Amino acid sequence: MKIIIVGFGTSGKYYLEMFKKLKLKNDISILEKNITRNSKTKNLNIYKNLDDVKKSKQKFDYAIIATPSHLHFKFADFFLRQKANVLIEKPMVLKLEHAKKLIKVTEKFKVKCWVAFQNRYNKAIQKLRSEISKKKLGEISLIDATLIWKRNFKYYKVSWRGKYRTDGGVLSNQAIHLLDSLIYLFGNIKKFNVLAGFNKKKLQAEDLISINFLHQNNIISSLKATTRADKDYKVEIDAIGNKGRIVVKGISLNTFNIFKRGILKYDRNNSEEFSHGKGPLSGMGNGHYKLLKEFFGKKKICSKNLEIKNNYYLLKVLHSIYNTLNDNNSSLVKDKQSILGK
Repeated sequence: MKIIIVGFGTSGKYYLEMFKKLKLKNDISILEKNITRNSKTKNLNIYKNLDDVKKSKQKFDYAIIATPSHLHFKFADFFLRQKANVLIEKPMVLKLEHAKKLIKVTEKFKVKCWVAFQNRYNKAIQKLRSEISKKKLGEISLIDATLIWKRNFKYYKVSWRGKYRTDGGVLSNQAIHLLDSLIYLFGNIKKFNVLAGFNKKKLQAEDLISINFLHQNNIISSLKATTRADKDYKVEIDAIGNKGRIVVKGISLNTFNIFKRGILKYDRNNSEEFSHGKGPLSGMGNGHYKLLKEFFGKKKICSKNLEIKNNYYLLKVLHSIYNTLNDNNSSLVKDKQSILGK
């Protein structure tokens, strides 16, 4: 089995660590123009660009796309056409037209193309999904989803970050997992309204956003996210029904908490903790490990619905929100490009 990691920043390095945890003893390559040889990469095949890959005439079984967001389409399209199974980090692509093209290429070559929404594998998320399906909360009336993190000037000095053309803002980058969780758990969106805040000295795109959603099942949810805080405080989903209340929280939505007799109780059996503390590794949680085990398996259909065709809807919602911020057009999930990716 031949695997290539495309992009070797924080995410790419994390995937390599996951390969070790999975005890993969396969032919692993890295595609990264700025890579340097060290103890972790000395035994790996290194490619500086796509031309090097083409010249090598090497074919890969799997490709992990962990580049800056605006480059996802370019590399995913190339490796899918080489008949490799492809896993793309979030957001899968920035443009709707690119998502459509990847769906067609996937169908043509009969290969996997999955999106890395790894939080769907969290014990806490799966437990909440189960409680909802069993109606343990009764009639759900309100969902409050919040992300409060810190991203400073140094973080946004990286040329592609915080720009609508190459990345987007807090919603499309940091809070996209929270948006995905709301749709995954509570269903599609009927309508929404949105406000955003901008710090133009720090980044072009929004660094604060507040959205109210009405889901098609008439559940009301709110999503609030910012990178203006002085540290990473929390990510959480607070679900309230007429029979109870559940809070999923932790730096990567990793703990399950339920109100009993007026007290919020931590459920150890349906929670996961991380040894690294707060930071990039713990923020990614355990989901990638579980996702990769399934991705490298034989089944083409993901148990958590991560196929790209099943996640086109989320990208349309994202564009709808950015359309509203950009031109005061509150149309919902229209198949229309927004400022994102332009």
